[in-house]
Amino acid sequence: MRTEEEMVRFGDLCRILGKSPVYVLRLQQALDLYVPSAQAGYGRAYVCFLEKIVALRTFGIALADIADLFAKERRLLELLRFDALSDSPTWYLDGCGRQPREQGDCLLLCGYSLGFSIDTPSYQPNLDFGKRDDHLFAGHEMGEDIYRSLELYRAQAAKLCARISQEIPVLQNALYWGERYFERVGAQGKG
Repeated sequence: MRTEEEMVRFGDLCRILGKSPVYVLRLQQALDLYVPSAQAGYGRAYVCFLEKIVALRTFGIALADIADLFAKERRLLELLRFDALSDSPTWYLDGCGRQPREQGDCLLLCGYSLGFSIDTPSYQPNLDFGKRDDHLFAGHEMGEDIYRSLELYRAQAAKLCARISQEIPVLQNALYWGERYFERVGAQGKG
């Protein structure tokens, strides 16, 4: 696997995320994530991805909504044949944490830079980067279309971002209240 990258053990992953092992396992199951062996550990991109998911949950975004958006991102990456670029079992997360090349060209959750603006796509959907498993029917024969998939993704991502925008002031107020409360409690405990 990746030898140059320092891998994180599961216990350290939980500590970084500030969540219990049961919570992290539930996230992995709900999002259908690859779970590496204890010896292999988790790469930086995997950790970055789960940090995003924990942040979204903190904003009150339902796990079902996150899972749906993530499934759309994975499908877009498959339609654009990103899955053929890597043998990594976490190929769909390996773009997480990278700096985008242009504003607006990255998928929200997995962070992959698509190389074109998501809002105004201009790409060649028929490029083939490598061998993949054959399906009984081609995607376009089953009514699957990259433009339609991208439109569904944009609509869902916009709803999620709007919800986050609404929750930011609420979360800031909660943090402000928490800091004031714990300052007062700490001052009373010292006296």
